[in-house]
Amino acid sequence: MTGVPIEPESAIPAATRAPVLASDSSVLSKRGSWELGHLALAAVVVGALWLTINPITDLDTYWHVLIGREVLETGRTGGLGNDWSLYLPGQDWITSQWGSEVVMSATYDLFGWSGIIWLRTLLVLAFLAGLAALLLKRGSSFASAAVFAVVLIPCIRVLQERPLLASLLFLVWLSGVGYDLLATRRPPRWFVVLPLVAVWANLHGMWVLAPATFALVAIALALDQNPHTRDHIKGALALTGISLVGGCLTPIGIQGLLLPFVFRSATSQISEWQPVPLTSTQSFGLTAMLLALVYLWARSPARVPRSHIIYAIAWSALGFTAYRNLLPAAIMLAPLAVASLSHTKFLRSRRPGPEQQKAIAVVTGIALIAGLVGLAIAIARVDPLSDATPLAIADRLAQEPGETRVFNGYNTAGILAAFGGDGIRLAIDGRSDRFGGDYIELYVESMDLGEGWQNLITQVDPDAAVIDSSSALAYELTKNQGWTLVMTDGDYSLLKAPAGAPVPNR
Repeated sequence: MTGVPIEPESAIPAATRAPVLASDSSVLSKRGSWELGHLALAAVVVGALWLTINPITDLDTYWHVLIGREVLETGRTGGLGNDWSLYLPGQDWITSQWGSEVVMSATYDLFGWSGIIWLRTLLVLAFLAGLAALLLKRGSSFASAAVFAVVLIPCIRVLQERPLLASLLFLVWLSGVGYDLLATRRPPRWFVVLPLVAVWANLHGMWVLAPATFALVAIALALDQNPHTRDHIKGALALTGISLVGGCLTPIGIQGLLLPFVFRSATSQISEWQPVPLTSTQSFGLTAMLLALVYLWARSPARVPRSHIIYAIAWSALGFTAYRNLLPAAIMLAPLAVASLSHTKFLRSRRPGPEQQKAIAVVTGIALIAGLVGLAIAIARVDPLSDATPLAIADRLAQEPGETRVFNGYNTAGILAAFGGDGIRLAIDGRSDRFGGDYIELYVESMDLGEGWQNLITQVDPDAAVIDSSSALAYELTKNQGWTLVMTDGDYSLLKAPAGAPVPNR
């Protein structure tokens, strides 16, 4: 940050330095040199890209496109998605990720649903390339390949066509500047932070990690009780304020700061927001990095700065609060892990001879080109809607004249809204901040005939239901309430309410 004096590394007492510094050239690959670690890293990048070759997998993609279309057509960011919703209290809902939704909608308008897959692939490629560059700048190629691989373990499943994917690009930037400010006292420029966070905030709500990161660095450095870091603490606090200002330059303004708490309170029934047990395989990457840091720091002859320990604990704690947080936490911890691992015997930089470097460079280039060309061919052959269930039910409902009120399963909303016709009206969709935790909890529990399910259906007054065929509610409606099974599609059934008596018996 301009105006904050930066001390050279030699001016910082040895006892206060990190035991491993990104600027330690003895562990870094020389610029322009090629090592086997680069080839390994390229192989992991290509392998990760191939694992993302899928049809549209995120069930919310469809309503994100619809919301983006409304933004483009109306020029507003509030009062959206009401045409397909029966939930009246949410009529004034404002989207917090309108930028991503506009991009998704524009992509669909130009290239159809296949365009959404290509958009996903380009964003994933940018994320993987950025993450690789982040690690290579701060550690050896071998350590970078190792950390890159373990970071990807929990993230493959979330590399979907959703606004969260845009956040991952900004997280790579934030991870680098946060680590540099912590370990080498190099702050980013305020005039870079402000617009980047402002753009981020209009794409996705994860921007709140920017001020949180700078505040965490300030607190961690303060707890080091090192007089040489006072100016850096002030700089980190200033960046905290600047990023808060940038993040509030959105249609929802300062309310964006409350979004994490709103989502948290509204998503207790959603699996990706559940706490992560230590035995979860999805947490392996984060756990592996944390254990490696503990082991290396325990064996380090130099005193490990308290600020680094606090930084690692804070991000690890965030990661285990929810499955959704595993990847962001792993990304933020990655530079610290790669810098530390680069000093280990097996992962230090090993510069080969000139001929070997040429061979490695050629093989790496061929592998990347072949992998990307093959990837493009494979994606071109993917049917984007092959996993879109219950698409057949949505097509059937689209043929119904007039308005059709549907009591739908939570995960069916996007497909029904996009393909169910202009007359479809849904009882719930994936906008958890619109519906709130109480309604979602009541709704989800109604599938198991939880308390109040009769009143909920009375309130919705549906003409039809699209719910899991194996649910207790499907059995109750068809066996005891007079509903008729019209058709099934995958795991879901389309049920028709009895004429003149849509309300269940009490």
